[in-house]
Amino acid sequence: MTGAASTVEPAELLAGAAILLVAPIVGSVAGAFACRYPDRLDEWVFGRSRCLACGTVLAARDLVPLLSYLLLRGRCRHCRAPIDPAEPGVELAALFLATLAVVLLDPLPALLAALVGWVLLAAALVDRRTLLLPDLLTLPLIAAGLAAAGLRLAPASPLGSLAGALLGLGGTALLAEAYRRLRGREGLGVGDAKLLAAAGAWLGPGSLPLVVLIGAAAALAAALLTGAHRRPQEPVPFGPWLALGFWSVLLVELRGLDPVGP
Repeated sequence: MTGAASTVEPAELLAGAAILLVAPIVGSVAGAFACRYPDRLDEWVFGRSRCLACGTVLAARDLVPLLSYLLLRGRCRHCRAPIDPAEPGVELAALFLATLAVVLLDPLPALLAALVGWVLLAAALVDRRTLLLPDLLTLPLIAAGLAAAGLRLAPASPLGSLAGALLGLGGTALLAEAYRRLRGREGLGVGDAKLLAAAGAWLGPGSLPLVVLIGAAAALAAALLTGAHRRPQEPVPFGPWLALGFWSVLLVELRGLDPVGP
């Protein structure tokens, strides 16, 4: 909520508060989606939340994002088994993304940034667990970027959005094929190409090199810190880091800056 004005209007405060209030709920939904994709999505849509240890159906009071975990001291009310700290961690991550968007942007772009960030968070969680980036998330993100550009709500122009989506899809496919021929194994997947196409749809073709650079640098740093570089045969998901690059550049460009300019 920076804007050009020096004071914050009450409507802006209410809009920002609403985004922050819903963020942990969205984080909880994203975490549940990631845990159940791809074989248990019917449970995600129609099922009831249960304790993973004792199988007891959880009541609404046990499912309040962040608050229930704190009040229960991180344990199931029924069997006292520890609750996976990743659950409130995802809710905090969603709140963190929303907080950055609300603090740095005016209400409408903040909402757009938060929505994109939440979808990317879910996609990253799925890719980390399954090495898959779901079409259920990447394809709507491409369509949303094209639509937002058409409505002049995205950093990319309508023509730039289309060019960026095509470049992201085709460029990543070419890089993946070159990597496969060079190394004799898969590096980038089709899901990565679709995710980069979504970045291109929102940002345009000129920002894609920066997205890839941020993603590659973050992935390299993580590999060095975790020792993954010593296990070259172990597959490492690139989607979470590509999502980080995508959202970082989107946040900056929505704020009205040009990260690739002088």
